[in-house]
Amino acid sequence: MRFYQYSRWDGSQSVEPFTANDLMEHLADRMLENGDLWSALREMLQRGAQLPSGRQMPGLRDLLERLRQQRQQQLQRYNMDSVMDDIKQQLEDVVQTERQGIENRMSEQKPGDSDADLKQMLENMAKRHLDQLDNLPPQAGGQISALREYDFMDSEARQKFEDLLDTLKKQVMEQYFQQLKQSLGAMTPEMMGQMQDMVQDLNELLKNHRMGDDSGFEDFMEKWGQFFPDGIENVDQLAQHLQQQMAAMQSLMQSMTPEMRRELEQMMDSLFQDGDLQHDLAELMFNLDRMFPDQRGDGMDFTGDEPVTLQEAMRMMGDMQGLEELEQQLLEAVRRNDASSLDTDEVGRLLGDEARRTAEELRDLVKMLEEAGLIRKRGKEYELTPRAMRKIGERALEDIFGRIDRGLAGDHSLGRSGWGVERLDETKAYVFGDAFDLDTKQTVMNAIKREGAGVPVRVSPDDFEVIQSSSVNQCATVIMLDMSYSMLHRGRFEAGRKVALALDSLIRTKFPRDVLHVSAFSYFVLPLEQHMLLDTYWIDPRGTDFPEALRVGRNMLGKHKGGTKQIILITDGEPHANAFGWGSNSGGWSMQQAMEDTLREVSRCTKDGIVVNTFMLDTEPVVTTFIKAMTKLNSGRIFFADPNRLGEYLIVDYMKNRRRVA
Repeated sequence: MRFYQYSRWDGSQSVEPFTANDLMEHLADRMLENGDLWSALREMLQRGAQLPSGRQMPGLRDLLERLRQQRQQQLQRYNMDSVMDDIKQQLEDVVQTERQGIENRMSEQKPGDSDADLKQMLENMAKRHLDQLDNLPPQAGGQISALREYDFMDSEARQKFEDLLDTLKKQVMEQYFQQLKQSLGAMTPEMMGQMQDMVQDLNELLKNHRMGDDSGFEDFMEKWGQFFPDGIENVDQLAQHLQQQMAAMQSLMQSMTPEMRRELEQMMDSLFQDGDLQHDLAELMFNLDRMFPDQRGDGMDFTGDEPVTLQEAMRMMGDMQGLEELEQQLLEAVRRNDASSLDTDEVGRLLGDEARRTAEELRDLVKMLEEAGLIRKRGKEYELTPRAMRKIGERALEDIFGRIDRGLAGDHSLGRSGWGVERLDETKAYVFGDAFDLDTKQTVMNAIKREGAGVPVRVSPDDFEVIQSSSVNQCATVIMLDMSYSMLHRGRFEAGRKVALALDSLIRTKFPRDVLHVSAFSYFVLPLEQHMLLDTYWIDPRGTDFPEALRVGRNMLGKHKGGTKQIILITDGEPHANAFGWGSNSGGWSMQQAMEDTLREVSRCTKDGIVVNTFMLDTEPVVTTFIKAMTKLNSGRIFFADPNRLGEYLIVDYMKNRRRVA
């Protein structure tokens, strides 16, 4: 029997990539709260997201934190002052091998050998060589310089020393020129001469570049291009690549104590003392410093105890330099709110495969939404597509219906017999929650298209096609949303906006014959398109003109014949202004007059058969009295609602007040 263990996702488990729909559901939740696509995208890119599926998607800040932790771990782990220890041990091995070789040569002389002069000469030579070994300088650089002048008596010791020199030269040159690892063989005098020619040509190229002449670039790359990575197209890119390599070496030097730095410099001088290569390399560093004066490698504070070899240290400093550059790249992505230019391969090399996958997801996030048809570029900004607006409405509807009595789900049938739904000719793919009125023919055809001809026909839930229906109960609704500043408190405006989006989605999907108008009002009335509900730029603080809102709503509904006609007034206060000026503060329109004008307009709505339902998001006594007076003149109702539960009241009321078309 196989057992499975489940645990909460913590970011380390392997999971399937998220989809554009996952992202859109999260964006819908965020935009229903603040209505700003740019802010929602920025938050998701920078801080990641807890997706509705339960998956935690990391953001750019998570990558930055992981990068800084990686750098701190390296700093706390290694000791840069140990880089010479391994070289000293190898030099000690060379010296011990030479001593053992001398001892072996002397022991080969038998006591009865007749040539006393030859024996004495050998003893004198051995003594002289041992004295030289005893008097070697303590520093590695000094030892290398002395041993280069030393005449080895033991061939194995000589070979070890030559191999050590060859390895050190390669390591140093590879640090300067990254591609040399694939291009260099043994560091013979011929190879060293070739390297010197290349560095001299490089210095000449940089000198001409400062004078504005890049004509020699192509010839240089044709001759020496094997020493440099692919993709370098001009002198500036070549110089930038070299500067990054030089900066890593400079950082290594600056991370050591002054004594250790001098010892390493002495060793490098000893390595390249044959010829002018060291001078040419110094000139190259000078030329690059002139081109990039602000990009010199800075020292790093390594505080660990773990020893590290010179080769490991140079590789590590390259990685540390890469972490610095990657940090700047991530910070720029945060600043620009754009991760499309992230070098995901470099992220993976420095931070691991999990970080690389995160970087790829963030890089492709906006592109995924674009390709799914959910956002589109307009000028320099992104905007939602109509498809995305529908998804936001569906999300609002789902959020509201999630808290309503399940008995109201489905086709929301009314409490009177004879009122139901009307079957339409159209069908649609089944979605969980739809009435299961299956179109058998189309369902089987979907299965055949998917599986191909043959028996048996295997039907899956993805093949289900259901018959669409339309309610014969029609309703024309105008939502009037207060847009005064006070509505921005305690989430009142967000609640009203969510309801408008939810009703729009409800009507479009369940009641296609119904009509919905949405307008905002303060001292004037502003008709709103669906996408405008996600903005706040049009919010106006100058009063709350109830009479004008009711008049405009009544005129809108006057164009519709039959069925239920209703105005849904979502507000948190009483009338403060009219369409011709300020309220009582200006002396032109008193509160009493405002209330009287409002009640007259309510009477006109009642005469035209329009129900006025008011959702009051405040419970001040004066307001309560006024709104109650409105309900006495109209068959509508008043709800004193918590903004967080506004949707529940309004959607239920909408269901119960739809009326059959006459």
